[in-house]
Amino acid sequence: MHRAGPLVLLFILAVPSASAAVMTYIHHAPESSLDVRYEYHWEILRTALEVTTPKWGPYRMVVSEPMNERRQAFELKNHTGKLTVMYLSTTPDFEKNLIPIRIPVDKNLGGYSVFLIRKNEQQRFDSLRTLDDLHKLSYGVGLGWIDVDILKASGFRVVTGSSYEGLFEMLVQKRFDVFLRAATEVLDEYDNRKEALPALRIEDSIIFYYPLPMYFWFPKTAEGRRLAARAEEGMRMMIADGTYDRIFDRYQRHKIERLRLKSRRIFRVVNPNVGPETPLADKRLWFDPLTYK
Repeated sequence: MHRAGPLVLLFILAVPSASAAVMTYIHHAPESSLDVRYEYHWEILRTALEVTTPKWGPYRMVVSEPMNERRQAFELKNHTGKLTVMYLSTTPDFEKNLIPIRIPVDKNLGGYSVFLIRKNEQQRFDSLRTLDDLHKLSYGVGLGWIDVDILKASGFRVVTGSSYEGLFEMLVQKRFDVFLRAATEVLDEYDNRKEALPALRIEDSIIFYYPLPMYFWFPKTAEGRRLAARAEEGMRMMIADGTYDRIFDRYQRHKIERLRLKSRRIFRVVNPNVGPETPLADKRLWFDPLTYK
């Protein structure tokens, strides 16, 4: 039998198998057939991985089974391998137990929320002028969503629903006054449901704002740190060469313009989850409707 010499053996041991070399990013699936909320975010990640391929090698992006936000956090914190990356806002718990890339993926556009309301109720909202006025409303959000704690911390009345799709029905059925929706999400949500739910309407004049840095999060493991390091390197390359802004504009400009974010009344609310590690000083990372061109 022919035996490999020592140099050949050294070469064989130094080259990983194809499967071992592929860095795998497992992210959650859409919550319904109409859920297109995350297409932009996964394109940002995919592009970051593409531009780092010459240095880091091949990668895979894999869709997991459907998971709500609470389940996603559980899988990452417990290193189950069922999920290796998630996209959610910062919380003290996440900062302690997970690895973040502290670049707000949507430039905090998701922190600018508009109201999904019932048709024929716009006049009710035209008269709202203060935060005290907004406290008279009830707000629908998903069970386990980070927004629940933010709203409750500021004294707002919250009604939770266990199903993403069910929340649209709950609004129509007058279970609450407002379905609070991010500027990144509301147009697709409305356009995809307006025929089936003709009682829906996007409110015309209000922005409900709180800083909501939405990060990519990874398990606090050696592999999680490796996955995060590659993605962050790619995202910073994209910021430097303008690719990040171009993708943002392609997905978000028409939403910003159609919602007329620059001309709406802004009501500001504190997010108690935003800590000193938040990169607020780097203005490149944060959307502002008054300076966006």
